[in-house]
Amino acid sequence: MNLKQFILLLLLLSSNMITAQQTYYIDQLNGNDSQNGITPGTAFKNFNMAISNVQPGDTIAVIGPYHNPSYNPNYTYNGIPNDPHLWHSENTIHINGLNGTSGAYITIKAYDSNTKILGDGANIVRLINCSYIRIEGLNIEGEVDRIPLSTSLALQFVYIIADNNMTGTPTQPDISDIHYRNLDEVNDNDGIVESTDIYTDISNLPVRRPSYIDTRGMYLTNCENIMIVNNTIHHTPGVGLRVAGSKYVVITGNEIYRCSARSYSGTHALVVTKTKPIDHNANSITIERNLVHHNYNEMYSWTPQKTIINPRIDEGKGISLQRNNLNNWVNGQGRILVANNICYWNGYSGVHSNDGERIDFINNTCFMNSYTNTVTYANDTQMGKNIGISCQRGNDIRMINNISVIDAGWGGFALSAGSSTNLEVKNNLVYGVNGTLFYDPDINDINTIEQNPLFINAPITYLDETNTFDFHLQSTSPAINQGDTGGYVPTIDYYNHQRDANPDIGAVEFFVTGVNTFDDNTLTLYPVPAGNSVYINGLNEPAGYTIFDMSGKILKKGVIRNHKIQLENLPEGIYTVEILNKYFKLIKSL
Repeated sequence: MNLKQFILLLLLLSSNMITAQQTYYIDQLNGNDSQNGITPGTAFKNFNMAISNVQPGDTIAVIGPYHNPSYNPNYTYNGIPNDPHLWHSENTIHINGLNGTSGAYITIKAYDSNTKILGDGANIVRLINCSYIRIEGLNIEGEVDRIPLSTSLALQFVYIIADNNMTGTPTQPDISDIHYRNLDEVNDNDGIVESTDIYTDISNLPVRRPSYIDTRGMYLTNCENIMIVNNTIHHTPGVGLRVAGSKYVVITGNEIYRCSARSYSGTHALVVTKTKPIDHNANSITIERNLVHHNYNEMYSWTPQKTIINPRIDEGKGISLQRNNLNNWVNGQGRILVANNICYWNGYSGVHSNDGERIDFINNTCFMNSYTNTVTYANDTQMGKNIGISCQRGNDIRMINNISVIDAGWGGFALSAGSSTNLEVKNNLVYGVNGTLFYDPDINDINTIEQNPLFINAPITYLDETNTFDFHLQSTSPAINQGDTGGYVPTIDYYNHQRDANPDIGAVEFFVTGVNTFDDNTLTLYPVPAGNSVYINGLNEPAGYTIFDMSGKILKKGVIRNHKIQLENLPEGIYTVEILNKYFKLIKSL
């Protein structure tokens, strides 16, 4: 090497050092805030230490379990409604004003499969006024399995007015500060919620309710250029994921299940509300390739401004778009895309918009999203017809290439519009079980197919979230090759596979079947998605394998024997497998 080459090498190395991205590690169990945080062995203890050091392009990796300060998985309600643990309203991870750049997102991710973000306060992950952030691969877990329904029922009408008249504080109220909404009636005061009861509007007061039974999984406010990718959000008493007043948000590849069950606020699994416009006709919000299931309410809901309480469970949707019709949105540009999602056994509607403009529901698969009617009120008078893909009071709505299978026993709609205008509804497949399928008169649909879509494994008898469903199409499915081929159709499907020239209806293309292959004409991996093991055809054993996560980190290495790789300890997600210097895509699903 001559001198000139040596100098050029030094310049290159120094340039790389200047632009190198740094990873900061958080380990609540073993970390220490006096350390530098730049290796797993010198991890910070508290998340705020990483926030104070991180720069655009950097990564924050969370090691092991991480929870809010007062977190107590063994907490038991003692019958005292002013117990401070019910009111502490803590956030597990709270980020305000953190900004990457367009070319250097700040990434917040799991270190490995042992990472778990826990919480029993207001929010588990809370972002406010942030931009260019990527949240990836987190396992966010709430307390639903540890909160008895009896506890939520005992607290559902409890509230305080957090003003100067309190004798306690908002997080430690005195018993004299406790009010009960069901005792606020102005016409009978019997404490029993009835449809004829009238309540005083208290929305002008600083009303607060117990945070313990309304914990949200992830909540974003006033954010932009955010990517929420491949996270699992589950068992939160309140909403799983809520995005409010934001733009350029991509929500993709996440699983959200068993959320919203213990809340008094009538919430849902995935909520997007009051979206901000953008300056061109791209998507301000993109919701794609998410798995949303078994999210439903178990209590009546109430809000301070309403003067009635409906004595019936009437919320608990899968994907819910709300009030995306503010003046700046209506007069601005941009759309909301909901595509290639799979939603099943949610309370009311798999995909729904209320008061929304410029929304596209494309190639989604919705199945039996009527838990509340079908299970909770199975032997009662059925109510609520929005149990498939639906909108109310919307404008400029597209419903194209969707599958919607419903429990039709009480006249619910697979597709419904609710007085919406400027609808484009075509090439959908609808099917009703347990009764006659009725059509919403507000919808003028084109090329609708009314037949059983013939999924690989989707029993119509209710099975809870611990069971496996498979929404691949059988080879004789009437959805195959029947999709609209217009410019709205996504080029990939739920599994991120290319759709062919004659796209299928629903989230999953037929060629991605239960034994789909990713191969080089020599090796084949199946099934897709895989459970606790994946099989390899065309291989002379023994042979080595390596499994990488999406960042390229090695998760598992071993030797293939009996044409099988064991995956028991691998969390759900998308991975790469290397065998004999050839690379294959692996999808793990429980």
